[in-house]
Amino acid sequence: MASESESPNIQARLANIYRELPDAQRAIADVLMGDPLLGALWGIESMAERAQVSVGSVMRFAKHLGYKGFSDFRDALREACSARSGESELEQLGEPTDVLGALGEVVKRDGDHLNRMIQVVDHSMLESAAQLLLEADHRVILGRGVGHVMSLIIAFYLTQAGVPCIAAIPSDFSNQVANLGPRDLLVVISFSPYSRETVDAAIFAKQNGIKVLAFSDRKDSPLAPHADILIPVPSEDLLFSFSLTSFASLAHAFAIVLAARDQSGTLKRLKAADRVAQPLFVDHWLPLQPGALRVQKIKTQR
Repeated sequence: MASESESPNIQARLANIYRELPDAQRAIADVLMGDPLLGALWGIESMAERAQVSVGSVMRFAKHLGYKGFSDFRDALREACSARSGESELEQLGEPTDVLGALGEVVKRDGDHLNRMIQVVDHSMLESAAQLLLEADHRVILGRGVGHVMSLIIAFYLTQAGVPCIAAIPSDFSNQVANLGPRDLLVVISFSPYSRETVDAAIFAKQNGIKVLAFSDRKDSPLAPHADILIPVPSEDLLFSFSLTSFASLAHAFAIVLAARDQSGTLKRLKAADRVAQPLFVDHWLPLQPGALRVQKIKTQR
């Protein structure tokens, strides 16, 4: 690891070698010099994504600066940030105690993620994905961890739009994927660290002629070689997990467009769902006081 005396000079060292850097490494330097504090908090995949380069480029960049690897480089960045500020800014950002301040940072980051997503996707990609969803006989959506939560979100939105989906149960991936055929669609969702089972399911589907639509955090995600379409969803949050905002917005957009293509059918299904759910609505029992229903039954029996 770099010594403490070297750590505060990282910005100067970046400036000294900037002109000699290859384009990919220069992109990393641009990102870091633009926001060195947050750069000290990023993982290697996140730094690569933000600079739109490969993970290998980040490793070579760290070594170009004289560090043994990415971990040493990030440790030096953290020390440099603390030395510059005179206080532990990183700890304050890592453990926010002010809810309003944290909310402001979350809103800002989610806004940045949405803007980045608009830049990395294009009309033809989204249109092709919508067609896959619309034309499939059956749709199974699977993911682990936050990917499973996302699968529930998009399954809910699409089913509401008249495009029924099954959010697969993680413990039964194999059976649910094995039942798909060539006219069906497998939707896979996985973010770093990637689920081996999700990737294996995509491989199986591709080998058996089943269309695969993937959502992931990077264009070069392990899902990419096995997907007909991969949609990148930038969404790192303050907890170094993944915010649901970008993905939920994308799922909502798909649902709106698909519902609009069959407006009369969508309205018919929503009305039918209301009739089915009517006995469960809160306003049927909420006005009754505790015991009122029992008293009413007794009076009826008399």
